Amino acid sequence: MTPPTLRIFLLTGLFLWLPATNGWTQSATFSLTTGQGSTLEIFSQLDPLAINTIHSWELVLYTADGAPLNGAQMSVVGGMPDHDHGLPTSPVVTGEIAPGRYLLEGVRFHMPGRWLLTFDVTSAQGRESATLEFQL
Repeated sequence: MTPPTLRIFLLTGLFLWLPATNGWTQSATFSLTTGQGSTLEIFSQLDPLAINTIHSWELVLYTADGAPLNGAQMSVVGGMPDHDHGLPTSPVVTGEIAPGRYLLEGVRFHMPGRWLLTFDVTSAQGRESATLEFQL
């Protein structure tokens, strides 16, 4: 039989190796700045990003002075400019899940290569956009 102190040690060690239970990465996958100075941080449900897996992103918006940007309407369009095609899905921002935090659902990348996504934001501050370019 395992002594109680050894069992506690083994269980504690196990918890150190378990992934986060919320399904989101712990640090921003991407961070962008709009032309008006707002910041968009993107947290992917997948880490690392994977091909042919539908997943969600949490989008966190801050004003130029660092306050959460509430009540915004957001959309995303994009694709692979080198292949002249768009995204294989139509990701949609389904709601504001906390002040300045939005849920983008239906993200999927179907092949490796260079991806370009443009995030359009409309809020009380006006219209702004940020473009994300990355290699998968």
